[in-house]
Amino acid sequence: MTPPKSPAVEALEQEQARLSQGTESELEASLKGSFPASDPVSATTTSVPTGIVPSLPKEVSFGSDAPLVDKALAATREPEQTDAATFASSREELEALKAEVARLRESASEIGSAAMRVAKAQASDVLVDLKERIRAKPLPAVGIAAVIGFVCGMNR
Repeated sequence: MTPPKSPAVEALEQEQARLSQGTESELEASLKGSFPASDPVSATTTSVPTGIVPSLPKEVSFGSDAPLVDKALAATREPEQTDAATFASSREELEALKAEVARLRESASEIGSAAMRVAKAQASDVLVDLKERIRAKPLPAVGIAAVIGFVCGMNR
């Protein structure tokens, strides 16, 4: 008695029998029909039409830390009016935006200078630590310096 065949062996034998009979599956027929193309046709579709971006409702708040910018952005979503009050409010918004940009510029400058101070302090700490190590073990330091000098000399 022969042992039962595994499902994989049975599927392989069925596939080989089907191929020997010359019948093709729909996928194989489609692929052969689109031979010049390098990829098979995709059966997926997108749920968002191309070129259309969903708009946000007017009540959406971005919760940023720049309330004046939020106010100016909210004003751009309102319909345009061409009266003197609108021009005055636009001028106020422009001034508010300028003030916000100046505040942000100052903040960025402070952050940059603080980062520079931290980097200088860390470099100073590394230099002090290096000097202490050289004083503690001068011979290895001289040996390392000699090797570095030799390597630099070989590269020239």
